[in-house]
Amino acid sequence: MSRLNGNGLFSTALYGLTNTYSILAQNSKNGITYEDLTNPSAETLQQLGYNTSFSSYLAQNFSSLDEDGDGKINASDVSNLTSKLSSQGLSYNEIVQLCSSGALGSSSLTNTVLSYFDQIDKNNDGRITSSEIQAFGIEAEVEKAKTEYGTPRSSDMTVFYGSDSNEEPSSLLDNRYPDNDDDEKNS
Repeated sequence: MSRLNGNGLFSTALYGLTNTYSILAQNSKNGITYEDLTNPSAETLQQLGYNTSFSSYLAQNFSSLDEDGDGKINASDVSNLTSKLSSQGLSYNEIVQLCSSGALGSSSLTNTVLSYFDQIDKNNDGRITSSEIQAFGIEAEVEKAKTEYGTPRSSDMTVFYGSDSNEEPSSLLDNRYPDNDDDEKNS
């Protein structure tokens, strides 16, 4: 198993939102209205690859995204959203909506994150960050290694001693470095 890395999950979500806004904004130069999000043209749907999960997310969060209350979402609103999601993390529902039907549709990462969401969310804020996903991955690897190899005990270690002769016991390191007395004897 490769180490869990939340960067791909977050990249998919943030890219999908930004790309969807970009496609929708091509037809609405002054910002995107709620109507643009809920009733896109056939041409826009085709450009979105018939994936409406990102536009659906923007529509569901329209009122909170439209910070100035002008009835339109602009590039600044989407940039603020992606910055917030990047720093504060994604909720379970956001992962389902933004990652499951996006480019990572059948991703084992998405499935793993959703399956272990509560364990990954260490601070219990209902959101997970890329760092929390990575920390969970490392923790999982450590636990797997403990299971596979066990925890070493001092009684599991052996000590090497020299021959059974009357010489003093030695370790492997004693044989590695020649003794000065041996050099003199050979001279």
